[in-house]
Amino acid sequence: MGITDGLLALLGKDICQDERGMESRLHFFGSIPRADDVAVNQDADTVPLKPKVVALVSINGGVGRSTLATALSSGLQRQGESVVALDLDPQNALHLHFGVSPALPGIGRTSLEHGPWSPLQQLSFAGCQVIPFGEIDTPQQENLERWLKHEPCWLAQHLASLDLSARHTVIIDTPAGNNVYFHQALSVADVVLVIVQADAACLGTLDHLDLLLAPHLEGQHPPRVQVVINQVDERNAFSLDMVEAFTQRLGKAVLQVHRDIAINEALAFGVDPLDSVEKGLAADDINDLCRLLKAPKTSA
Repeated sequence: MGITDGLLALLGKDICQDERGMESRLHFFGSIPRADDVAVNQDADTVPLKPKVVALVSINGGVGRSTLATALSSGLQRQGESVVALDLDPQNALHLHFGVSPALPGIGRTSLEHGPWSPLQQLSFAGCQVIPFGEIDTPQQENLERWLKHEPCWLAQHLASLDLSARHTVIIDTPAGNNVYFHQALSVADVVLVIVQADAACLGTLDHLDLLLAPHLEGQHPPRVQVVINQVDERNAFSLDMVEAFTQRLGKAVLQVHRDIAINEALAFGVDPLDSVEKGLAADDINDLCRLLKAPKTSA
């Protein structure tokens, strides 16, 4: 038994003997819709075109989700999209990645005060807009999260108030784990990128993830879900074995972003991660992923 088979057996996932399980996972982890995958709607002329919403989620922390959200935002903007990066994480780290002002208010306190989000936007890398979560204290955070549990349309309503068009892509960064922000993001997402690393801890979370995603995949227009293995190290045999384990577990090829120290260092220097990346595997991976994520264009 190879290392891949051993890991999957340890997790109770013998893919070769689980056809129903594979069918279920292929339902959950579908392909990302391309720009030409626009559903035909008989009432399309009367329905306003909305932005594409991409939610980055993870069960495990420390997988590079916020760094990747920053790189994708910059990459999409460079490829001609109008990007709004939204921080739904109370840790309020995304403003550090984008180098925007921490002094201005964010969505946390503004939401508690029932204020609009449009004035919160700050210009950042390559011309994309950033909406930080902002600083709030523990009681404020607890009050916000209690409120959001009873307001499932909170995020949808605020995004609608931004008056974005189909030419926009919204990149949402969420906190790790099962929380109210995760479910708010899933309720509006067209695409869900599950960010993992090539390790057994992330592989072991996929069953739990299936359960968390299931309620959001039952509607008329469920999001497409794709696992992205971040910081893949081609020089590490175990990393490559884990990529194969994910591939077998999901029954399909998995998107990858290779490790590049320049991307990881961008936060420390407050620079655009794509400015500091030389031509290499990671830059190619991010640009390829951006091309898959590009929002459909209107006919106007």
